[in-house]
Amino acid sequence: MRLWYLLNITDRHTRFLSCFRISNRILCFLFGLAQFLVVFASLFQHIYSWTKFGHVFKCTSNISTDATVEQRLLAYDLVIFDFGLMHRILKMSKCVANYLDGGYLRFSWCVEHSTALLILLVVLIFPLKRIWLFWPALFMQSTYVLGMAILTMATTPKMLEALSEPADRALGIAFCIYIGGVLLNWLFTLVLWHYYWAEEADLAQNRRANGNNDEGEERKTTAQRKRGMEVWMSST
Repeated sequence: MRLWYLLNITDRHTRFLSCFRISNRILCFLFGLAQFLVVFASLFQHIYSWTKFGHVFKCTSNISTDATVEQRLLAYDLVIFDFGLMHRILKMSKCVANYLDGGYLRFSWCVEHSTALLILLVVLIFPLKRIWLFWPALFMQSTYVLGMAILTMATTPKMLEALSEPADRALGIAFCIYIGGVLLNWLFTLVLWHYYWAEEADLAQNRRANGNNDEGEERKTTAQRKRGMEVWMSST
C-alpha cells in the first residue's frame, strides 16, 4: 500500500521515502505503546476528576494562559488530542465528551481501549501465536480512527474559518497536535492491519503444512498396515 510516494506499507515492513525500512512489528509496538500512554493518561483524568471533584469528567476548557497544572489537567481532552482546539473553533466551555453524556462513555472507552492496547503489546512482545488476541486492538483502533475522522469532518469548516483569520501561536500548536495525532493513528491502524494479515497468512500456511504432514503420515501408516495384512494373509 503506497501513500503519496512517501510511505509504502507491506505486510511485514513499512518503507519511508523509499530508503528507510522498518519492521511492522516494531512499528506496531511503538505506535501501540504511545497510544496506550495517551489513553491511559485520559483514563487518569477520570480518576483524578472523580477523586477530586466527585465528577466522572469535570472538564473546563475555558482557562487562562497562566492556569495552573491542576487546572490544565482537566482542561484538555487528551484522548482526541484536543489541547484547546475545540474551545477555540467551537467556542465551547467544556470538552466534547461533556456535551455527549457527561463523560461516562469516554470513561468506558478509555478502559476498553487501554485494555485492548495492553493485550496487543503483550502479543507483540511474546510470541503467543494466538491470532485472535489481535482482534480487540483491531476493533478498538479501527473504531477510534473512524470516530476521529467523523469529528474532523464535522469540525473542518470551523477549522478553516479559524485558520483563515490571523492565528496566534497557541491555535497553531493546538491544530498541529490534533492533526498529527489523527494522522499518526491512521498510520498505526493501517500498519496494524497489514501486520495482522501477515501473521494470519503465516498461521494458515503452518496449518496447511501440518495438515500435509499429518496426511502423509496417515498414508504411510495405512500402507504399512496394508502390507502387514497382505503378509499375514499370504502366510495363512
